[in-house]
Amino acid sequence: MLRTPWSDGVPGTTQRHIDPNCAFNYKWKATQHGSYWYHSHSDGQLDDGLYGAIIIHPSLGVLKPFSSVTSDATSLSLIAKAERRRVPLLLGDWRHIDAETGWAISEQAHIELLCVDSILINGKGNVNCLTPEQQTPLITPGMAAILSLKPGATLTDKS
Repeated sequence: MLRTPWSDGVPGTTQRHIDPNCAFNYKWKATQHGSYWYHSHSDGQLDDGLYGAIIIHPSLGVLKPFSSVTSDATSLSLIAKAERRRVPLLLGDWRHIDAETGWAISEQAHIELLCVDSILINGKGNVNCLTPEQQTPLITPGMAAILSLKPGATLTDKS
């Protein structure tokens, strides 16, 4: 963000919120090669998956510190090859509902919806919801106390 800190994207701090179906072009000069990520500063957009990888490859001739790790020519060659073919590893939480639905659930429950359905690795993941029979032996005394406050209450399929 060299010389562009006003475009950091924090709604109400560095810029106005970007409305749905609108765009914002962020131009900056990459001055340091490496692997980075971009992300929304709005929880709802972040929850809906507005984040990703940015890979900035070094200019030709840029010195790299690989010789600090090893002096072996074969190892240096392999490290350089791996650097050219790098693949980012992005981890994220995922709900099987959109952020707007999650917000409505949070408002109705008077508590922030913290549960997620999946952990995504590079955008891929899965979920395994437990049946009521599988949940029963896992109910803690604290959970049982909360459920007892409303007769007939049960855990959701997400527990």
